[in-house]
Amino acid sequence: MISTVMRRAWLSLAVIGAVAGGLAACGPSGASAGGAEATDDARGTAAATRVGKALSGVREKTEKAGSARVDCTMSVGDTVATRSTGAIGWAGGLSGTLTITYTGGSWAKTMRELGNVSTPARFVSDAYYAKMSDKFAAVSGHGRHWIKYDYEASATFTPAQSVELLLAAPDTREVGTATVRGVRTTHYSGTVDVARLGISRPGLTDTELAELTQWLKQAGITKQRVDIWVDARDLLVKRSERGQVAGGTSVTTAYYKDYGTHVRIPEPPPAADTVDFSDLANTKAS
Repeated sequence: MISTVMRRAWLSLAVIGAVAGGLAACGPSGASAGGAEATDDARGTAAATRVGKALSGVREKTEKAGSARVDCTMSVGDTVATRSTGAIGWAGGLSGTLTITYTGGSWAKTMRELGNVSTPARFVSDAYYAKMSDKFAAVSGHGRHWIKYDYEASATFTPAQSVELLLAAPDTREVGTATVRGVRTTHYSGTVDVARLGISRPGLTDTELAELTQWLKQAGITKQRVDIWVDARDLLVKRSERGQVAGGTSVTTAYYKDYGTHVRIPEPPPAADTVDFSDLANTKAS
């Protein structure tokens, strides 16, 4: 019999998957202005082309960097707040480790009751793994510590994903300059609206646009605000996504540094001490 605490943990376990998988905040986040005259349209087209070219360069430089250290916070209303830190590599597949710490919200209390204030997460080629406590292993019905989450519609904490979202957004613009953690940056902003992704944007091919649209739909994202801050080397220093979900306002903010840092590829946990999240979900359903 699964305990009351364990029943309250199921949503928390789903959040671990969302946090470790980097699923972006979803929901309405504002609308772009309309009704511009022809001259303004021409100027807007020229500006969009310039911004698209700049962001394409950012994406190329970011992908080539291959790895970075990340410091990411995520919150959903007063339900959950987390901070994830570590190093992630994305050259030749995802790799690296993160530590996910529950910093606030009602679900943090549940995780503390299960003995998980912080959760180590390992990223390997086909999945990521979150380590739970001895208490979790005891009350889950499986006696195992590691939960496996398959990569489905997830791009983790790789910064290039946010650049691609802005390349697809119809209203992406250069906002101005700002200093972020001591680094001089250029700020770009846009609203991603799945309903308006029917045409290619500068810097994205038809295939890339189709793949991005599929990812957004699988992740349940309809519309969200995306902001990035880029340094003089065309590398992301900060990214932010904001929107509305059932639990309230969802906000994700990530900082990047030490691009090209060495990332050790972790070993998958022992199979005998690992349970697939889908099996846990089936246990809950039964």
